[in-house]
Amino acid sequence: MRQEDLVDQFAIQRVITEYAWFVDRRDWDALVVTLADTVVVDYTAMSGGEAETLPGPEQVDRWRRELGVLDGTQHVVTGVIADVTGDTATATANVLAWLRRDNVPGGRLWHNGGTYEFELRRASERWRISRLVARPIWIEGNIGVFAQRPG
Repeated sequence: MRQEDLVDQFAIQRVITEYAWFVDRRDWDALVVTLADTVVVDYTAMSGGEAETLPGPEQVDRWRRELGVLDGTQHVVTGVIADVTGDTATATANVLAWLRRDNVPGGRLWHNGGTYEFELRRASERWRISRLVARPIWIEGNIGVFAQRPG
């Protein structure tokens, strides 16, 4: 493996880690920088519906609204494996996610484990996520943590 390949591998692992880190810390401004100008987010394997394509800042605003009702989240992303072709890349990783909301009927946690699949693009000397697909292997807990009002 060439030195440039190692640099790309590290940079891709870093941006994927930053994505999870910034979501969990509610650092929405920093999160925007991890995304491409347009991003496809696909949670259909977890929650149905259809994949959505939005400008990066709009996707971050959506996460801010959806996750803003929660008291905390933790995403643990490990085992990132990336394949780079020029200025594009694909990557896969294992993920464990815990979402917590206190004072809701049915329990305060919803958690899952599975894989993330990413597509990334190099832009301005930085890798950015252009596609994110969540593929759950298991899901447990109270999906009601996403309800807008407790009770």
